[in-house]
Amino acid sequence: MPFDTFSRRTFASFAAGALLQGTQIAAGAEPTGLSDPGPKPPDLSLADWGEVRAKYSNMLRVYGERLSPAEKKRAVKVLIQHQHMLASIRKFVVQNEDPSACTLRLCGAERV
Repeated sequence: MPFDTFSRRTFASFAAGALLQGTQIAAGAEPTGLSDPGPKPPDLSLADWGEVRAKYSNMLRVYGERLSPAEKKRAVKVLIQHQHMLASIRKFVVQNEDPSACTLRLCGAERV
């Protein structure tokens, strides 16, 4: 994959995949660990679910001790809802052939 098309979404997917490698989630199960947001919703792609899990893990890293179990559960619902909105924005086709706003632009990379 060329670096000029390496988006934040792709980076988050790779990072989440690396962190979650070997982890299996039972369908319908409640969160089992501190950093487990529960089962993947059927309407989210694996890449989107990886982003949700990465954001949830980061949220727990920063605020974990201050959140109650109910707040953690609500946070998962909010992250999933936001991921659905991001997915719809990312599907939007830009007419002027500029990269989408979700694309990570690396300094010094040549423009195509």
